[in-house]
Amino acid sequence: MRNYRMSLALLAVLFATLVAVEYYQPKPVDWRQSFANKDKIPYGTYVLYQLLPDLFRNQDITTVRQPILNHLEETPVRHTNYIFINDEFVLDSLDQQALLAHVARGNQVFIAAESFAEKFKDILHFDSHFTYTKSVKDRLGVYFVNPKRGKQRYYFEKRKSEGYFTLRKGAQVTALGRNSAGLLNFISIRFGKGVFYLNTVPAAFTNYYVLSPKHTRYAATALSYLPVQPVFWDEYQKQGGMGEQSVFRVLLAHPPLRWAYYITLVALVLYVLFEGKRTQRIIPILAPSTNETLAFVRVVGNLYFNNRNHKNIAEKKIRYFLEYLRLHFYESSPINDSEAQERIAARSGVAITEVNNLFYLLQKISNVPIITDEDLRQLNQQLEAFYNQTNR
Repeated sequence: MRNYRMSLALLAVLFATLVAVEYYQPKPVDWRQSFANKDKIPYGTYVLYQLLPDLFRNQDITTVRQPILNHLEETPVRHTNYIFINDEFVLDSLDQQALLAHVARGNQVFIAAESFAEKFKDILHFDSHFTYTKSVKDRLGVYFVNPKRGKQRYYFEKRKSEGYFTLRKGAQVTALGRNSAGLLNFISIRFGKGVFYLNTVPAAFTNYYVLSPKHTRYAATALSYLPVQPVFWDEYQKQGGMGEQSVFRVLLAHPPLRWAYYITLVALVLYVLFEGKRTQRIIPILAPSTNETLAFVRVVGNLYFNNRNHKNIAEKKIRYFLEYLRLHFYESSPINDSEAQERIAARSGVAITEVNNLFYLLQKISNVPIITDEDLRQLNQQLEAFYNQTNR
């Protein structure tokens, strides 16, 4: 028991030490492309989201944490901007239908993504491509086509800015930006009374580049194409619905908590494997009880025999025999009753002469104070002979 407690205490100390080391050690930079407005990591959008009130002065900024269809059904507001910034823009048929109808009514939608839903591209007649090509230069410049938006070129990492558009027949597209290779990376597509603004450089809207003096104006300039009106900022495609913030999602989102969770699971498994066995001392195997009746009879018999008290033994045997007659033949006192003896002989099947001799011996022993070994032996023989004949 003491070893068990020491092992448990040592495990607890090691676990606490590991948690402390993980908590206090310098946190490595998280380079995930989350694009979430709550993340202050390089590729989150916390900074841009905080700047929206300055870009769209005196307008409501609404964070959307539900599917497009649900949000637009609950908030059928006209003249709004709907902003999506993510690594990919995913739509199902119902959300796509709702978004297209929303734009057709005169609203604007801004989408910055590296890839787009196939059916969405089919309806708006464009294709998107993203090809990372190895070259001497590891940066690629992008710029706005309209000189009024500035002639500056913004240089991003190639793998963050190589996305581009190609147009299909029938596309009503206005070129808004290109990269150094002359390929379209920022376009507007009129649809009904509204406009879609599509951009293939979502990294340009993240904290890393918005805070960079050389790139900070790109995101603001791109969003300046949107009119100053209420803004819907989508977080559903990045963080899911509000009801999806489960405990496990929070645990797995932070490396220290994630490792603590995994270590706890492993410790529980080890505890079940090693401490689930029986730790008490082994229960001894008890031999079954033996029948000591015969030995007891022998001990009692030897006791009486050694004391030479034959009369006592004979009286007990006579008393047992009379009880036997009472139970089996319903005769209570047949020793001096000849008629009773005849009934016993008839019922038991024992010859009348043997019955008379047995009762004569019983009467003789009962009337004398002391009996001999021979008298006791004869009594035992005749009683056993009677029992044997009646039990057949």
